[in-house]
Amino acid sequence: MSGSSVVGPRAGLAGITPQMPFNQACEAVLDHLEATIPLGLWMVSFYDAERDRQVYVHLHDNAYGLEPGDSHSWSGESFCQYAVTGDAPQIAPDAMAVPLYAAAGAVRTHDIGAYVGIPIQGGSGRLYGTICGLDPEAQPASMTEHEHELQSLAGVLGEILARERLQAEADARDVARTWRSLHDQLTGLPTRTFFAERLGHKLGLRHVDFRPLAVMILDVDDFRGVNESLGPALADRLLVAVAERLRLVLPASDTVARIAADEFAILVERDDLTEYRPAAAVLAERLVAALGEPYDLAGTAARVSVSVGVAPVEPADRSFSAGALLARADVALHTAKRTGRGRVSVHRSAMRLAETHDLQLREPLRHAIADHQIGAAYQPIRHLATGRLTGVECLARWQHGRAHISPEVFVPLALRSGQMGSLTDLVLDLGCGQIAGWPSSGGREPRVAVHVSAPQLSDLTFPDRVSAALERHGLDHTRLTLEITEDALLSDLDSARRVCLRLVEAGVGLSLEDFGAGHSSLEHLQSITLESVKISPGFTRAVDSSPVARRFVAGLVTLGRDLGLDVVVEGVERASQAETLAGLGATHGQGYLYGPAVPGAQVDLSLVLGPDPSPA
Repeated sequence: MSGSSVVGPRAGLAGITPQMPFNQACEAVLDHLEATIPLGLWMVSFYDAERDRQVYVHLHDNAYGLEPGDSHSWSGESFCQYAVTGDAPQIAPDAMAVPLYAAAGAVRTHDIGAYVGIPIQGGSGRLYGTICGLDPEAQPASMTEHEHELQSLAGVLGEILARERLQAEADARDVARTWRSLHDQLTGLPTRTFFAERLGHKLGLRHVDFRPLAVMILDVDDFRGVNESLGPALADRLLVAVAERLRLVLPASDTVARIAADEFAILVERDDLTEYRPAAAVLAERLVAALGEPYDLAGTAARVSVSVGVAPVEPADRSFSAGALLARADVALHTAKRTGRGRVSVHRSAMRLAETHDLQLREPLRHAIADHQIGAAYQPIRHLATGRLTGVECLARWQHGRAHISPEVFVPLALRSGQMGSLTDLVLDLGCGQIAGWPSSGGREPRVAVHVSAPQLSDLTFPDRVSAALERHGLDHTRLTLEITEDALLSDLDSARRVCLRLVEAGVGLSLEDFGAGHSSLEHLQSITLESVKISPGFTRAVDSSPVARRFVAGLVTLGRDLGLDVVVEGVERASQAETLAGLGATHGQGYLYGPAVPGAQVDLSLVLGPDPSPA
């Protein structure tokens, strides 16, 4: 045997460096050891803690007939167990002179005269395995002189393994992250992004085979009502059950994705779609029937209906985009839902919907809400008698690229597309965050008003979300006013009563918009505890010039005051209007006389803290 070679773990030995791949480094280590310390067997082994095994990974065997992948028990049988724990020497020129080695199970199957076992460990002390050497004959005591060399080689292998394990874990995280970005976390189905990419790929292949394709968009009818009746947890389980049933009904060749809260998209690739329009319609009808069967949700029986919009790719179509095909399916779905529940509609070129323009803005709006790209503007609300600023109405604003999208366009779109809850939550957060930073003194704390639509008043979780927004910004509940409409009350009066009661009990103020404009508002005033009513601009345009208009507004103001409510009048544009309204007993005004809706930084806060100005 040759003399010892002393190297540091990074200095390199026989060309072995920490930058080498592990398998290459193992072979280089074994070649070096076989040449410098000629034992009958040199191997690199792994410690499999889960199975309590020592596994032979790389070996040079001239004595025992072992093969890579062979293994033996670690506990009680392996010499390396005792070498790692320090209960026996790592280098034993005469192994049988060491009692633990002489009694180990390995000696029952192999003649072992000399033994070497050097732990391969990571920087944290994690045991990966060993560099192990065996020989049937005892060796000279000088073999121990190689201890530093062997530890250096084991250190390099440990460093390589630690690096490769970290890289493998990072790669696994990247794969998991990519999978999560392309799959819905609730159902495990692909997302809209994945679906659109696959659809685009399949459409690109049609110039070769012109295989018939169809896209379906499937929507759970009245899912908001389902969510309210079952509760969010069971409603989620229902969506999972719908996804599982779709997987069972459809063959693996079809792609199913969840593209919205209660919407699923299906890419159908079938040779039997040659008669594309009737075949696609039949398949959609089968889906409606299958998904309409009862669901067992942890002992709770549930039944839903679904509507389906179908967009076949006609054989004559030569060029078609994924976006256009999804838009056709969406138009067909809207047509189906307009005709009732559990319906199927196949897109035809003559189809037109009033909201077809929505299809161009629906996804951009969804992303704008999710990415907090919706802004806010604040219109002052002034006390008519003093002119003092008492609050602001928070109004959503959307700049889409270079285009300013009017709230008259995107707010109804949010309502139609089921995004109103997310939009309202965002505007609430913006409004509360804005006024939380405004100064106050002597009880003069400006309030913020936010409009609430019908779906929110029917959502029993809405009060909790309101409270969360206020608490997030450290804002007292009494500094928020939610403006509701008669339509919101009438859509689901029982739920609206419960939601409003919880909001009022928490200290949030409620204001009824368009007071006097509806036929049922007065009937329901006794059902909802209001703080104020808002008279719409239509009633105030001629209040300073028309006796008839003045008498009508006077009646509304008197009714509001008799009910103990503040009366806020919108559309105040002239000082003469403000003077007339104050004389009639209205308490607050809002309109261009006091300023348009502006960013929060431009609101004149001097009217909050300064002395009462003269009446406007």
